[in-house]
Amino acid sequence: MTEYGYNFDYTKTMMMKMYLATPDRRGGSDVNINFERALDIIQKTDALTQGVHKIIYLVGWQYNGHDDRYPGFFEVNEALKCPGDASARDSLLRLMEEAKKYNTTVSFHINFTDAYDDSELFPEYLAAGALIRKPDGTPDPIEEYNGKPCYKVSFYEEWNSGLFRRRFDRLLDFLPVAETGTVHVDNFQCYYNNAPEVDIADAQAARNQMIDYVKSRGLDVTSEFTYREGPDGRDNYNHYCMGNPVYPIATLGRIAALWWFDNIRDDEYLEYPPQQFGGGLSHDLAFCDTFYGNVHGEHLWRGGNLRNDAWIAPFVREFCMIQLPYFYLCAHKRERIENDESGKTAYFSDGVISRSSDKTITENGVVLKDAHSVLLPLFWKADTYIFYSDDAFDGVRDIPGCTFAEAKVSRITADGAEFLYETTVTNGQILIKASAGEALLIEKLG
Repeated sequence: MTEYGYNFDYTKTMMMKMYLATPDRRGGSDVNINFERALDIIQKTDALTQGVHKIIYLVGWQYNGHDDRYPGFFEVNEALKCPGDASARDSLLRLMEEAKKYNTTVSFHINFTDAYDDSELFPEYLAAGALIRKPDGTPDPIEEYNGKPCYKVSFYEEWNSGLFRRRFDRLLDFLPVAETGTVHVDNFQCYYNNAPEVDIADAQAARNQMIDYVKSRGLDVTSEFTYREGPDGRDNYNHYCMGNPVYPIATLGRIAALWWFDNIRDDEYLEYPPQQFGGGLSHDLAFCDTFYGNVHGEHLWRGGNLRNDAWIAPFVREFCMIQLPYFYLCAHKRERIENDESGKTAYFSDGVISRSSDKTITENGVVLKDAHSVLLPLFWKADTYIFYSDDAFDGVRDIPGCTFAEAKVSRITADGAEFLYETTVTNGQILIKASAGEALLIEKLG
């Protein structure tokens, strides 16, 4: 348990998604990654990330894939089954267990908000009035996914009717979700309900009770967006998730980490430490190039990238140039932020400065990262650093804080670290030779 009451410190854990499958238009499943391939990717990812702890949320594990038959989530997608297993559920349980060997917690991407009329639960939700309604009182199909109208759950009625507790407990009975300690809830937005009216504040209060109930069952909630809905009429999804920081963050202290870290003011970013409220990336490039975030993973493990493991090279770059800087900056206290026409500059404790204009991170004037290279320590391994460069490099590089004089250098690969050479550290500088796009592991010799 962390100081903020979470099971995980998400500033020291990679939080990624893996997209498994989408429903096709014929009533089947279009598989991107099955459970067998998922384990192969997890194993290789662990080698590439040098054993840091990872959480991978599975997307499309249920029914025929992503966004299928909510509000239910009580059947594992049979198209994902491994050869030789009796059922897809058996394959999933084996994946969850095997992944632990590779410093990975496999958990679930689920949705508490969406509802489809082909779900076994839809009649019950309709009868309880637990769906967002139009002014004439009929359920409102606000969005459409996989060619089907997508209705929205009204959290107020769902919570007060007991429907939420029943469906979540059923999930816990079906799968060992509670053992993972974390679950990712997709779009968890409160929508304005029209007839009879349910105020946004009442919907938010019900959502808080839902999150607290999940926490009482031993699970952190991570989610997609910053939720700060307001009282001024029916909320628009994008407006309140990604573009309106007027209202308070309604889930602060309850949702541990976000996928898209948007809709945050500078003063809030300084006030709320990342161990309390942090997470992924921002759509704002200036913000992203200043504070970095969790590598999403999901976009790399898709389609053509899966052929011949083409995902590995871009994954290595994102791990080195986005994830490692995020880990490093989260270990330093945020002190102030300056904005000008060139972008953002953030000042941290210990003389650390991060600038979006040139994508640099410096510590007391020493460059740790620039737009094309990085050299940073690993917090989970003593006397260990990673160096990466987009371009070939042959020369010296500052390595502040290094206490050893001799090092061994290895190439990081999906099959493990391959020893390359020994080198020296003199007056805080290390002699390095690297090929373009190569990640090097630097360890104390002896």
